Amino acid sequence: MTADLFQAARTLMQTTLATLLALSLTLGAGTARASQVGLEDLRAFADAWGYIKSYHVDAIDDRTLLEAAIRGMLSELDEHSAWLGNDDFRQVEEQASGRYGGLGIRIAIQEDHLQIVDAMGDSPAKRAGLLPGDRIIAIDDEALDSANTGQASNWLRGRPGTEVALTVVRDGEDEPLQFALRREIIRQSSVTLDLLPEDYALVRIRQFQQNTARELDDILSMLQRSETPPAGLVLDLRDNPGGMLQSAVAVADRFLASKLVVYTESRDPEENMQLSTSPAQRLADVPMVVLVNRASASASEIVAGALQDHGRAVVLGESTYGKGSVQTVWPLRNGGGIRLTTARYFTPSGRAIEANGIEPDVIAAANRQPDPETGQDPLVQEAITLFRSARRLNRLGQDQ
Repeated sequence: MTADLFQAARTLMQTTLATLLALSLTLGAGTARASQVGLEDLRAFADAWGYIKSYHVDAIDDRTLLEAAIRGMLSELDEHSAWLGNDDFRQVEEQASGRYGGLGIRIAIQEDHLQIVDAMGDSPAKRAGLLPGDRIIAIDDEALDSANTGQASNWLRGRPGTEVALTVVRDGEDEPLQFALRREIIRQSSVTLDLLPEDYALVRIRQFQQNTARELDDILSMLQRSETPPAGLVLDLRDNPGGMLQSAVAVADRFLASKLVVYTESRDPEENMQLSTSPAQRLADVPMVVLVNRASASASEIVAGALQDHGRAVVLGESTYGKGSVQTVWPLRNGGGIRLTTARYFTPSGRAIEANGIEPDVIAAANRQPDPETGQDPLVQEAITLFRSARRLNRLGQDQ
């Protein structure tokens, strides 16, 4: 870039930034004067932009540089605020609707691999023979490591009909296994029911989506119509990353009558919310245990914390993730968007979820892997033991 072109580019950037400065001062009129930046600060930014464009060892286009600037600005705020590209927007929509192009597997992100939690029925993953416990160590010949596992789960999804190659390590196999799968439209139910011995019921919520409350209502109606009501209900929120706030409140509403579920605190007191349940309640006389682990986050923590604070359920497992902040998504004019932390969640008793998580009433290892001798989920069995103990104590109290 010649000196004249460099100067022209810098002048254009300075003019643009001056306009943005005037706009930001108008929008943030209530902000303290000391926090505002001046024209010289924006000129410094323009200078940095020009130097990068002119002298960086690799040529960088303006859009990439602009998105990097926005991404860097957001990354300095907190771990949840972020720039959203088109793919990120699509993923947000998929998570809310439960419909996406993929393989039909649930995974847990590990340091250097993706571990398969389960493969859905009649899915590409199930038909190919992928099993719970399998460890994905490469996707399309791209080896997974600590630097890319966070984004690697997105590589499994894509346009229906496209192919993806997986390299998988399986216990008992001497060499990694190779799988070639074709993506399909996956319609993921967010709520499942397992009927356990002795009239116990296990309800698992995988993620809080648009239809989660409706799916839960179908299951609860079926349990209420049965000749024998459940002796106890296990609500499994392990590995549930969260989802929609309205869905979490609706789930809590099924088990709590006229109770506060969660409240928020933001910079603007007028934006604070208090979300409560309706007077109705399902299975009011059925005792509950909620299962959580370190991957239970956000909406999962809201539900577990509300049921715990109001004494509706015993929380069993590990301390949860500690993601207790509100993210608002705004689209931007260039087709991207930002996800910005705008408030923090608190449980009904005033506990901050962010960075603290929900501490279980009973701490226990929350491994999903079946017991090698019985084939049963150890934490579910521990929940049933709690139910049995409570029934025994209740009978003793009545005898006295």
